[in-house]
Amino acid sequence: MFDINKFYRGLLTRTNYFDNYWESFPHGNLMRFRKETLLILKESVKRKSSNELSCILAIIYRDGADKDYTDILLSLLDEKWHTSEEDIVNVLEIIKDPRSINKLYDLAINVPNYDDMRALAKKCMWALKAINTVESFEKLKLLKKSKDPIIKENATFQLKTSEPPR
Repeated sequence: MFDINKFYRGLLTRTNYFDNYWESFPHGNLMRFRKETLLILKESVKRKSSNELSCILAIIYRDGADKDYTDILLSLLDEKWHTSEEDIVNVLEIIKDPRSINKLYDLAINVPNYDDMRALAKKCMWALKAINTVESFEKLKLLKKSKDPIIKENATFQLKTSEPPR
C-alpha cells in the first residue's frame, strides 16, 4: 500500500534530485489521494510554506484534481508568499472549472516583470482552452487582440487549434 504522507515527507526532505523518486508514485490521474492532498494543501497554505506548497502541487498534478481544489488555488494566485503560480495554473488546467476563467485571463494580461517569454500567460491560455466554454473562448479572443506579440500569437494558436464550444 502506497503511503502518500511518507512520500510527501520524502519529497520535502530529499536532497538528491536525480534519484528517480517519482518512479514510486502510482501512475494515472485517479485522485487516489484526494482527501490527503486537500488536507496537506490547506496546511501548507496555513503555514505559508512555499516549499510545502510546491511539493504538494506536484503531487496534486500527478494524482489529479477536481473542483474542490478551485477556490483554494484561486486564492493562492493572489498571495505573494510563494512562486508557484505556473504550477497552480497547471492544476487549474486539469480541473477545467469555469470559475477560474476570470483569474486566468487577469493573470495572462498582467505579465510579471520577470516573465519575458510570457510562460505564465501561455499556461493561462492552455487552461482557458481546456475549460472549453463560450466564456473561456471569449477571453482567448480578447487575448488575441493583445498588443503583446507573444500573447497575441499564443492566443491565436489556441483558437486555431480548437473547436469553439457550442
